[in-house]
Parts: sequence; C-alpha cells; structure tokens
Amino acid sequence: MTVRIAVSDPLPMFQRGIMATLGDAGFHPEAPQDLLAWARQDPRRVLLLTMQSSSDWALLTELRDAGPDLLVIAVLTDTSTAACVRALLAGAVAVVARDAPPESVKQVFEAVVAGTSLLPVGVVRALASSREPQEERSATPSAREIEWLRTLAEGATVSQLADRFGYSERAMFRLLRGLYQHMQVGSRTEALMRAQERGWL
Repeated sequence: MTVRIAVSDPLPMFQRGIMATLGDAGFHPEAPQDLLAWARQDPRRVLLLTMQSSSDWALLTELRDAGPDLLVIAVLTDTSTAACVRALLAGAVAVVARDAPPESVKQVFEAVVAGTSLLPVGVVRALASSREPQEERSATPSAREIEWLRTLAEGATVSQLADRFGYSERAMFRLLRGLYQHMQVGSRTEALMRAQERGWL
C-alpha cells in the first residue's frame, strides 16, 4: 500500500533532519504548506507533527477530523505521561520525543506504517486506567496564554484580543479553542473561572 509522508516543524533545519532520517530509511517525506488540504487527499498518509503551541494542539484536533486515513505522530518537547496522553486523546496515534535519536524516530514511524504503535508503559497504563494523570490536572497555560485570559477577563472581545496580539480573529478563535482543551474546559466562562481558581488572573 502506498503511504504519503509529511513532516511539520517550525524550525526548517529540524524538519530537514527528520526528513533526511526518513529518507535514509527509504521513505520520501514532503513538507506541505497546507496540512489540512494535504491530509484530506488519498492515499493513506502519515504526518510527523511537532507540538509546541496551542495552535498546534488545535491543528491536531482538526487533522483528526480531516479523515480516518491520516496517522499523526506527535513530536513532543515535553514527553511526560500527561503530554503523551493529551496528544493521543487529541488524535495522534503515536508519540516521539523531539530530541529522540534518528533510530528511535525510524522505529516509531515504521511501527505506525505497519499498523502498530510504540508507547511508553506509563502512557499505556494511564490510558487503560481511564484516569487523567495528575500532571495534566495541574497543567498551567503558558505566560502568553495567561495574558490572553487576563485580557478576556478585563472584558475584551475575541476580535480585540486578536488585534492586540497580532492574530486574525479566526486564528485567535482556534488558539483559544486549543487553550480551552488544554485547560479541560468547554467555554470562555469556564476558562476564566478555572484561571481565577488557580490564581492565574
């Protein structure tokens, strides 16, 4: 079966490094600009997606909904059990550390192409227990995200927030949706209440 492969990372040199690693293993990865459009095409596709910001988490969820044939490997800087579980629940089928050696990246990738997933035992146990890891419950938004929450708490609209931080309104909605998912809340009101409870405002 033909498999199309893509790599997405904010650092061009790192992206080229992963592409070279996969190229050495006989694969032919690409770096599409529009990941959602790429994900919706045939045949089956595998994407290595670096997760570094709220927009990456929102994109992962959108990619999950783009089609059942897309297999996303989340490339994580934070490889805690909580971060791995979060990536899998958001739509990834496997995780790999961003600083993993090339051989580990190839192993994880080849397992996914073969229809399996190599996961740390702690992650499997957390998923099997159906309980949220303690680290995830206490996850704190970034300083910039807390600044967004403070601005919203002051009464700003999403449009005003987008203007202030240099995003389009649509991108700001997507970023906030990712933040709310990370905070495990369903709305702006719940997010502000949680932020108040945690002392972030």
